[in-house]
Amino acid sequence: MGKKKFVLFFCLFVLLSGCATRPTDPEELKIYEEINDPLEPMNRGIHAFNQVADKAILKPVAKGYRAAVPAFYRGWVNNFFDNLSQPVHLLNALLQGQFKDAGATLGRFVTNTTFGFFGLFDVASEMGIRNPGNDFGQTLAKWGWDGDGGPFLMLPILGPSSIRDGIGTGVDAVAHPLGWALWNEQELHYGLVGLDGVSTRERAMDLLDDLEKTSTDYYATLRTMSRQNRRKKINEVLNKQEPDEKPDYEADFSDIEWED
Repeated sequence: MGKKKFVLFFCLFVLLSGCATRPTDPEELKIYEEINDPLEPMNRGIHAFNQVADKAILKPVAKGYRAAVPAFYRGWVNNFFDNLSQPVHLLNALLQGQFKDAGATLGRFVTNTTFGFFGLFDVASEMGIRNPGNDFGQTLAKWGWDGDGGPFLMLPILGPSSIRDGIGTGVDAVAHPLGWALWNEQELHYGLVGLDGVSTRERAMDLLDDLEKTSTDYYATLRTMSRQNRRKKINEVLNKQEPDEKPDYEADFSDIEWED
């Protein structure tokens, strides 16, 4: 067996061994289809790995970052990286035909880049310019891949996603201007990506701690919360109405505030 065939066979074996058994009981089958997590054994394994990596490295670094950097300056860091991502959001808004979102995104980028000292200050929000944050996962939904975007998928380090949104995350990462601007400065590029990751983890720290403490099944809680938040974002570009029932988890990572 050649090396390429062996690798392909091994990857297929891992995927198949990570699939949950499809139930035959009608009631259990209904729940199984609603959850839409046929890769649950594999996903739980990745979740366990993420937990180990988070407790050993990511969370301690984020706690140190919070302790060393005042909230005001942490806000600058988040604003800077958010502004850098606006060209990607603009491209997706145009691909989705969301021209109002495209106008708001362009307005934010120009305003914060010029009057906000290259995005350090979020002047646009103070002026009432909204931040749509269109992504390629939404673009794929707009192009026809709607619903949950395929089975639930737990990504290493990055966390909850789906097949569609995992692809979207990869495309948005490739399209990000930081990678193109620092093509020949890879060490600086990865350093900035790392800082962005630490900033994001610091902002999510209290929310994730509360979820972990109050959840009987932390994995299932993350799955439910992330799926509900993604449905909301997908419905925004599909112009669908939100369901009347109250969601189980209303927290959204975009609403996290900085803690002193």
